[in-house]
Amino acid sequence: MRPLLLSAVIVTALVNPVSSASAADYPVPRSSTQTATARGSDAAIELASDYARGAVLAAGVDCVGWRYGLIKLVEHPSTSLYSATVRASATCVS
Repeated sequence: MRPLLLSAVIVTALVNPVSSASAADYPVPRSSTQTATARGSDAAIELASDYARGAVLAAGVDCVGWRYGLIKLVEHPSTSLYSATVRASATCVS
């Protein structure tokens, strides 16, 4: 009897999927612009993106609809470093 009950639960879960969150569940738009420096341009962009995402999550906790934009990328030839400024935005739960 136990396998039949388990099968019924699995079929029910497949037929009735969990509904996704609606836009009304995430009413607060948030954004952050952060700068990071690293040895390569890709590493600087990724690090700045992580910093910006972290800043948005610190204020918003749970967010959807992430968008990233590269604001500025600067090469520092004398030190072989790159600085990237990235803006992250999302809609969050307050």
